[in-house]
Amino acid sequence: MQPIELLSGSDLEGIHKATMDILQGTGIRFPHPEALEIFQKNGFKVDGQLVFFQEDQVLDKIKDIPSRFTIQARNPQHNVTVGDGLPVFAPGYGAPFLIDPKTGKRVPSILDYKNLVKLAHMLPNQDMSGHLLVEPQDIPAATAHLEMVAANLLLSDKAFIGSTEGKIGAEHTMDLIDILFGDRTKGHFTTGLVNPLSPLSYSVDMVDALLVYARSNQPLVIASLIMAGSTGPITLAGVLAQQNAELLSGIVLSQLVRPGVPVIYGSTSTNVDMKTGGLAIGSPELSLCVAAHGQLARKYGLASRGGGALTDSSTVDAQAGYESMFSLYTTISSGIDFVLHAAGIISSYLAFSYEKFVMDDELCGMLKHFFHGMEVTPETLALEVINSVGHDGHYLGESHTIERCRSEFWLPDLGDRSGLEAWWGGEQEDTTARCTQRWEKLLNNYQEPDLDHTVKRQVLDYLKKELS
Repeated sequence: MQPIELLSGSDLEGIHKATMDILQGTGIRFPHPEALEIFQKNGFKVDGQLVFFQEDQVLDKIKDIPSRFTIQARNPQHNVTVGDGLPVFAPGYGAPFLIDPKTGKRVPSILDYKNLVKLAHMLPNQDMSGHLLVEPQDIPAATAHLEMVAANLLLSDKAFIGSTEGKIGAEHTMDLIDILFGDRTKGHFTTGLVNPLSPLSYSVDMVDALLVYARSNQPLVIASLIMAGSTGPITLAGVLAQQNAELLSGIVLSQLVRPGVPVIYGSTSTNVDMKTGGLAIGSPELSLCVAAHGQLARKYGLASRGGGALTDSSTVDAQAGYESMFSLYTTISSGIDFVLHAAGIISSYLAFSYEKFVMDDELCGMLKHFFHGMEVTPETLALEVINSVGHDGHYLGESHTIERCRSEFWLPDLGDRSGLEAWWGGEQEDTTARCTQRWEKLLNNYQEPDLDHTVKRQVLDYLKKELS
């Protein structure tokens, strides 16, 4: 299916020109001596901590970035290709709280984190395991990133997102990649999330991580989260221009460090709710930003990140369902290549939910099936069986039906199709209850994927050494 074309060609050009005005006139702040030196050595104007960009410099540096690349998993069956026409789904990221249907809001533990890694491994529509699924509060903050990266490598054989908690988090990730895959520079084995500090700045920790990932040949997701009316202008066109300037400046830095290293052009920008002052991620404004962002990515020939199964609801209710389906549908319709927050996130990024994790995974499966489309061939047109059945028969006993009855239709794992009589008869379990049963069953059936004993020992020894 063709992606949404929300903006006209002149609209896109207007945003591009506004971006170039920002980059040339206002500049981007990089409070990082090494980054400033890199820019200066490559002919960029530097004034204090501000870097200024000419249009030809920007376009020249981004032209060789691949729009399609593969991230290798330790199980090759789980390799993921970004930019091949279908979105890569990865779980929610960065939540400081968990929503528990029995106890309400609580802080997550490292056990919760490991459970979520196991679920990401088992859920059929999550293509990758995340890094900062939740923020465990019962382990030291200084080394939590290391325990989380190790958990992803040991408890799952899917591709994973690495740590960008400063230079140390990035280096720990690269060291573990060396143990599992050999030389970190010989392939793409993870991806790291780098966020500008809006407005028009980068933090030292984010630049540190960017430099480590780029030098190691590991893909980056550079993504802004501008809050329209707070950390950016209230108008969405202005948000897009500011965001574009933030992203392109970071992308240029990555290419100065290692030309051709893959970078995903990312957006999580949306509006502030003017009644509460809070971030609104279930809003149509977020989806408008995502659709426009997808167009800008295609204009520059870059892979894109945006959207997800997003909601402002703080429980798994109807609002969580309709907002998540709306935002996920518009994300895929916008041609987005990489979808972080594809499952589990709730309450405007503030919390993660086990129940929503499995519910959103079902949404991902439903939409994957829909966007796959339908096949029109002589066999699927079924003229022979239509003519054979005629006017008075039925199709249930036909071989054409029997051969396809288990594979032709998408079937839900959670959705209830048992009917009104079954509901009246006492089988009255709502969606949340079914979600709880599903994730509990998945964890009960979890089996740790095989990993070479020597490699596993090396990972554990490295973990012990760095934590001591």
